[in-house]
Amino acid sequence: MDLRSKLGLYRENGTKNANDNTASVVDRIHDFIPGAVCSNEAGSFYCIEARYPLGSIHGGCCLGAVLAIGSQCLSRLCPEYNVSALAADKLLFLDTETTGLSGGAGTVAFLVGVGYFEEDFFVVRQLFMRDYNEEAAMLLELNNLLAKFMGLVTFNGKSFDWNLLHGRFISNRIRPSLSSPVHIDLLFPSRRIWGSKLESCRLSSLEENILGEKRTDDIPGIMIPAVYFKYLADRDATDIKRVIRHNELDILSMVSLLSKISAMLEDPFSGSSCEQELLGMGKIFQKSGEEDSFIHCYEFCAKSENYPLKAAAVKRLTGIYKRSGNYAKALEHWENMMSGSSGFNLFPMIEMAMYYEHKEKNVGKALEIIEKAVEMSLQTGLREEAFFELRKRHERLKKKVLKKLKVL
Repeated sequence: MDLRSKLGLYRENGTKNANDNTASVVDRIHDFIPGAVCSNEAGSFYCIEARYPLGSIHGGCCLGAVLAIGSQCLSRLCPEYNVSALAADKLLFLDTETTGLSGGAGTVAFLVGVGYFEEDFFVVRQLFMRDYNEEAAMLLELNNLLAKFMGLVTFNGKSFDWNLLHGRFISNRIRPSLSSPVHIDLLFPSRRIWGSKLESCRLSSLEENILGEKRTDDIPGIMIPAVYFKYLADRDATDIKRVIRHNELDILSMVSLLSKISAMLEDPFSGSSCEQELLGMGKIFQKSGEEDSFIHCYEFCAKSENYPLKAAAVKRLTGIYKRSGNYAKALEHWENMMSGSSGFNLFPMIEMAMYYEHKEKNVGKALEIIEKAVEMSLQTGLREEAFFELRKRHERLKKKVLKKLKVL
């Protein structure tokens, strides 16, 4: 048999096996996961859909409460986009499960979960790629869905999910219907609000510690790629069912997290449970340019008994006052930090020294403050690099004072 005949036989057997596999997949996956085979001009894929009444509770939040979030509040979470009329029912919640956790050219999303509000329900729709040849059909369906919405809500989607999908659209020669969508990535406000409070700001950590939602029999994300590869090899959808449930819960938790964060931003002092959260909300207000709100948050935190938190608030607050020329307020906070006995921080000392040197032209006072900083640094064991810079400043100010005395 010549090479051409062998290739022909290989193609014939390959096509036959692929068709047989597809048929068995449909049967096996139906046994484990209720859904339907969907088809379009690019082929077919498997689709799972769940509909939740708006009164459904997840993570201590009513899903339908998201619909009451105003456009101003939503805009706070994506201030880099110039949108004036953003509405929750025009946002598509999106989460993917992929063949790799670090991205890369060979990584594909084998499961794309989306959530959206439709009439009196929150709909979770999951598009599953039963084999690699179903990617184009799955992406085409996703693209048609995207065209109906203004933007996305994800968790770490800016760095991962959306970048990956955008690349796969291009690889499959599909023009994305939302090429640069309005994108609320909940990871960033979550880090600002809870980054100093929690050891981890992963979605699973926020679910448990902030939303009070503890999963049972959840599959760890790190195992998900291996589960899909096993499914491709043996067509056993037992663990795929767990992956699909994991993806569904991720989407529901994003809805609850958006609701929780928005409620806190609407009433920061009642909505926050601690000063760390209030400082984080101040950062969000500052990012969105709401000066009165973030100054109010920072001023409250600047009175804290928690010295590291107080220092963080004062650093942000006095930077604002300096830029606006309100040195009197900045000086008040620096002096307050220096007079406290609960901690040591070089920041207010250096800022005050610069103020007296450059604004008040009182070099002697500046030198006095820096000498105190050097003394305290020796007592506390300041790291070498910072101490070296401090000594340089000290020597420069001494020379400046001596030069002034000679002139006099």
